[in-house]
Amino acid sequence: MMTEPAKIQSILGLDVSCDTVALFDSRTHRSITIANDPDALRAALQPYQASATLAVCEATGGHEDTVLGVLLELSIPAHRADPAKVKAYIQSFGKRAKTDPIDARWLARYGQDRAEALPQWQPKDPIRQRLTLLVARRLDLVAMRVQEQNRLKAPRGSFLADDINAHLDELNRHIAALNAEIDSLITQDHDLTLRAKALRSVPGIGPVLMPMLLALMPELGSLNRRQVASLAGVAPHPKDSGKVSWHRATFGGRRTIRPALFTAALTACRGDGPLATAYKTMVKAGKPKRLALTALMRKIITIANARVRDALKPKTEKMPA
Repeated sequence: MMTEPAKIQSILGLDVSCDTVALFDSRTHRSITIANDPDALRAALQPYQASATLAVCEATGGHEDTVLGVLLELSIPAHRADPAKVKAYIQSFGKRAKTDPIDARWLARYGQDRAEALPQWQPKDPIRQRLTLLVARRLDLVAMRVQEQNRLKAPRGSFLADDINAHLDELNRHIAALNAEIDSLITQDHDLTLRAKALRSVPGIGPVLMPMLLALMPELGSLNRRQVASLAGVAPHPKDSGKVSWHRATFGGRRTIRPALFTAALTACRGDGPLATAYKTMVKAGKPKRLALTALMRKIITIANARVRDALKPKTEKMPA
């Protein structure tokens, strides 16, 4: 849902930190600093409850949750901005100074200039929010496990083998418990269950990638094939200038998805299904294996998007002739 600039009379820039929130009002040009707790925020934001105001804050890894919760409670529309986009916006003016009040002022200006294109923040469903946290935690623990396995293989790893193995056993237990909790969460939600079933039907997508896609790419099923490939970081982007045309490369997207998609492509290319046939055809035609695997990754996420879309379509009963 996009904001409607014609109805917006003022922008609140909110620079959020762990303990405080710097607020800038674009209409009065007033700056204040508030404690980042519900009561203080509620008292400061209450005067804006009935006005045509849009609040803009950055994603800060969770410190903004209290602010967004109070804004939702007071029915004040809010936009949670991408920090990289805000940083690029500020740098486009050649500005370097940085304090919390200055950042709040820039957030308000960012909101004024781009209000028409800014989607309003909507709270996540509690089950989906918990699924996202569990998947992120699983990724962290798997990364720790890889680090410990590498330490065990190091030349002097044998001196610490008992301690490392004990930690690996503990990590494996935690990962197994997380897997069970993730599976349980998915079965509690009808929509997630439908999506999970559709994703598992795609060659290469297994019990690890499936919950990652559910948690980190909730847009699956609502995008076209170019959009979903770009979001997954497997779309080839052109790099042309004048008469020169460079090699098209894949970049951007959600970084945690791409490595898991690569593993899925490796699995799919070793089978005997249509994806494996497509991979072998590309390699036989002279395409480098790396590029063929990237193309396979793109096919997998495109098929996944289509199957989720079809699974979520309402079933229409055929009328008797």
